[in-house]
Amino acid sequence: MPQQTEPSANSALGELLRGMLSRSRVHSENTQAIMGHAGLQPDVLVITPGAAPVVVEAEFEPASNVDTEAKGRLGLEASNGRVIEAVIALRYPESVHQAYDLSAALESARLRYCVFTEEAGGESRFPNSGWLEGSVEDLADMVRLVSVPQRAVDAATLAMEQGIDRVAAILDEMEESRPNINPAIARLLGMTNVPQMRRMACAIVVNAMVFHDRKAGMHPQINPLRLVCGPDVSNPQAETLQAWSDILKINYWPIFSIATDILNQLPSEYASRVLSTLLYTVGELSATGVDNAHDLTGRIFQRLIADRKYLATFYTLPASAALLARLAVAKLEGVDWSDAEAIGGLRVGDFACGTGALLSAVYEQIAARHERAGGDPANLHRAMMEEVLYGCDVM
Repeated sequence: MPQQTEPSANSALGELLRGMLSRSRVHSENTQAIMGHAGLQPDVLVITPGAAPVVVEAEFEPASNVDTEAKGRLGLEASNGRVIEAVIALRYPESVHQAYDLSAALESARLRYCVFTEEAGGESRFPNSGWLEGSVEDLADMVRLVSVPQRAVDAATLAMEQGIDRVAAILDEMEESRPNINPAIARLLGMTNVPQMRRMACAIVVNAMVFHDRKAGMHPQINPLRLVCGPDVSNPQAETLQAWSDILKINYWPIFSIATDILNQLPSEYASRVLSTLLYTVGELSATGVDNAHDLTGRIFQRLIADRKYLATFYTLPASAALLARLAVAKLEGVDWSDAEAIGGLRVGDFACGTGALLSAVYEQIAARHERAGGDPANLHRAMMEEVLYGCDVM
């Protein structure tokens, strides 16, 4: 019987993950993977744009040193300059060790693994004891899940919250000199003129500015945010409204229509202060490298809701949404996940969608299954947005 080596198994695992994570770069047994440690060689390193790098450290059973090896990678800086916040410790079964065909053995193997993540004062293990068990596909899903750059998401959430607080203070100040403006904004939102409403309005405007900043790099007719409301612009309110009108000709109505209505209500001098303050906030958000895929607006939204019982509003945490979405998508039978046209025939609805956390999570699960089946998730986007996903909310 053959005796496969761990480097050979790691290379085979990396090749399988490469096919399942098409948007990622997967490195196996690479000595140039860790900044400042040229000789340090993680077994598998997964680098995904906009995400934290994930390391997989693997050993054949009984894998007595794999936990220590995994924990030693936490906090190091990967070759893309991002900190490794999560490491998966993996135990290869004996069937992989003795395999003639490593790829086939890994595809059929039941792998055992756990996850180590950084925490204040040390590291955290999931599960606390014992091991998760699953296929290579399950391992790929775990890589996606733990690649959320938690440090950056926390920093971005804090920056957005602070920006909203600063702008809400401007609207609070406006209460005295322009007492009819905030009630008009409240009517747009179907709310009463209370501090919570003013922070909601600010959240809607900064959300639109964040999306504007992203879309400027995707559509040539959209000028960057700094060119429409930066310090050198004489009338930032007018320029921003014109830019948002151009964006609405493309689409994005749920984001920019209500934001336009709110910005239209503000007197020019207050609008200029609001936009300049939030332009700084958007710069802080961009510097974190986090995009709206991490549901920043949803995280902020839950903090702004002062009276959840009255509004019957309860935010679904991203981890909960990911779990529910996976359980739901797993129940879809007879779907050819390699066929983009067949996926376009699905219909998914959330009739109390809030900020869309569950719909976003279902989208990610469907895209992941298509990717694992050899497809390109980008090819699904139009059908997913125009045909598959349905969401509505009382708010």
